[in-house]
Amino acid sequence: MRYFILPLIMLASITLVSLSTAVADPYIGLGVGAAFYKADLTELGGVELDESSSGTASKLYGGYAFNNYFSAEASIYNFAEASAAFETGPGVFNSAEASMKGVGAYAVGIYPLNREVNVMAKLGVLNWDADLRLNDTSRTNNGTDVAFALAASFAFTKELLATAEWEFFDSDNPELSMFSAGFKFIFR
Repeated sequence: MRYFILPLIMLASITLVSLSTAVADPYIGLGVGAAFYKADLTELGGVELDESSSGTASKLYGGYAFNNYFSAEASIYNFAEASAAFETGPGVFNSAEASMKGVGAYAVGIYPLNREVNVMAKLGVLNWDADLRLNDTSRTNNGTDVAFALAASFAFTKELLATAEWEFFDSDNPELSMFSAGFKFIFR
């Protein structure tokens, strides 16, 4: 058994080095879309806010493709603000808002369907800060939680890709998901 360990380690090292230098391309991207919140405002004297955002959410990301099947990625998010107005009694109106920002890091699995189209799955973490407000009462919440995404890209050229992505963030309060579309530029 011990006679096979050294050749096995050498084979694995050569394979990893050849795979990592086969593509090894850094990239940047921008996504714009909508964020969907579910916030519990009962601590502020309200109800649950379950609304789609009224504004536009955005993200800026960068990554490094180690090969055609795996990359690492970091993202900066500015999620849109979700707001709602509701009546709690005769003539008594309340307004509620939730907004969130975050920074994420992901491992990305890539499956090329053909030369132009790739599908991707991402798994990582999101460090987030949220502001919750009910009328004039506000509260902040933050944390670091699991995040995952499903995405697809279409290559116009070897360097420029159009992307579409659905992301879910397992944050405590508010819960959040985001759909975005955008572009990715690969430095080759």
